[in-house]
Amino acid sequence: MRPNYTPSHLKDFDAEKEWYRLHELVESAEARVEGPEVTEELKKQALEKEHAAKGLSGQALENQIRKNRVRWLKNYLTEEGTRRAKELGWPNTYTFTKSLAESLIAKHMARDGAGLPIAIVRPSIVETSVAKPFRGWNEGINTSASLSYLLGTAFRQLPSNERKRLDIIPVDAVCAGMTLIGAALVERRHDPLYQLATSVTNPCDMGRSIELTSLGHRRHYRAQEGLEYWLRLRMDAIPVSKERYQRMSAPAQKMIIKSIQRAMSPLPSAMKKPLAKTERNLERVEKLVGLFEPFILHNEHDFVADNVEKLSQALAPEEKETFGYDTAGLDWWEYWIDIHIPALRRWTYPLIEGRPLEARAPRVLQMPPPTTTTAHETTAHENGDAVKTGTNGATWRYS
Repeated sequence: MRPNYTPSHLKDFDAEKEWYRLHELVESAEARVEGPEVTEELKKQALEKEHAAKGLSGQALENQIRKNRVRWLKNYLTEEGTRRAKELGWPNTYTFTKSLAESLIAKHMARDGAGLPIAIVRPSIVETSVAKPFRGWNEGINTSASLSYLLGTAFRQLPSNERKRLDIIPVDAVCAGMTLIGAALVERRHDPLYQLATSVTNPCDMGRSIELTSLGHRRHYRAQEGLEYWLRLRMDAIPVSKERYQRMSAPAQKMIIKSIQRAMSPLPSAMKKPLAKTERNLERVEKLVGLFEPFILHNEHDFVADNVEKLSQALAPEEKETFGYDTAGLDWWEYWIDIHIPALRRWTYPLIEGRPLEARAPRVLQMPPPTTTTAHETTAHENGDAVKTGTNGATWRYS
């Protein structure tokens, strides 16, 4: 079990000082990007760039400089934040900022919290629901969606350690765990740290995850018509070493495209646009893979969820079905192929491709009139809807 996100050698790490240091970095970068030196550099880039309206001037030139300024600031802060994170021992800004937040919460609560209870909750990779609010609920471009989408295209070689456990947890299991933790906080029976994870209770390694993703895509393509889908049916995604990825996948393909572009440099720009688009797509793939490398290739962490499992085991038998936390019973084959990949195709991949989502009727919460308090939870049926009555007399209707 990893005790926290802070590397062990940083015993004297002061999160508050680091927080102010990062604020100063942002303010300095914002002042620099507005300064004459960077502005002149951005103006030069705008005038030299090959675009539809070459030879920009006036308001059009100012607009292009403004866009370049936003891009410069984003890239600068990303690079500086990543450099600082690695300097302190974190693989990226994601784990760095999570550690900062946890450290600041713990420090301020110890100093100013006046005994208020706190518990830090660390879910692993939160993904598609198994049952609640309905089977296969998912929203937005979540953590693994981009990688799983990539493995459904012509990109089929992912640099990863096939024995490393990919810790995925359904969102409804996370909600169940946080409900239990919230109740424990109210009764002051909580632990300071909870991890909501599957890598110990129900491990699924990278090799199996990639295989199941391919099978999920294959089921979809088998139901489609056309040469493209026929070809994709015959391409399996596989885990490969970093060396093979660099030699045979996106990095090597980008080098080939660059060589072709150099050979075609005397030709009109319109003839080179498809190559430029392909190069940009390959750069996006490289950045995406680089972003995930610490989690799929370099590090091997197992996350123990004993604390939340103890809370679940302490539930009364009649409450376990509704509030229990259980990840050991997940069937990964069924989850990945029958639930997760279809959910991503329905709710997430359209966002990646810039397509509209299918219409979905809004869910309506109906609050029933108050009823007589009972000693135990009861269930009744009114007009076909189930009505729950809790031990405190609260009632709610669901269908």
